[in-house]
Amino acid sequence: MGVDDGCHVATILIVDPDPANRSLLELLVLRLGHRPIGQRELAEGEEPDLLLLEPASGPGLRLAHRLRQRLLRLPILCVSIEPPSEETSSLEAVDYVMKPFRRSTLEQALEHALIQARYANEDRPTASLAAPSEEETPMHSASSLRA
Repeated sequence: MGVDDGCHVATILIVDPDPANRSLLELLVLRLGHRPIGQRELAEGEEPDLLLLEPASGPGLRLAHRLRQRLLRLPILCVSIEPPSEETSSLEAVDYVMKPFRRSTLEQALEHALIQARYANEDRPTASLAAPSEEETPMHSASSLRA
């Protein structure tokens, strides 16, 4: 997905029950140079880099919980008419934007969430691979380090 110049086109799943809100969010995602998808594309096997969720929707919230079980590192950005609740807190969203919002506020939240998505998708070595064992660690005398 990434481009050589460092740009990254993210696939963003938009889950909002209101068609007008969904269209607005799709336009904003496209304006930022990313690719919005809906539940149909998800059902066809597309895997999102980020979930943009209206958690006030019961079906959307259930979908988010199912996705969280399958894609543990999937960043979730909530955009809602309702304040955070215990149920939405369990999603561990990277940010929560209240409606109505300023476009710039949502754009900043989206970019922050996408940075989280990039870090989550990087293949990082595990601790056992990153730290050599004592047998593998080279021993240096103080004189060899001065040279």
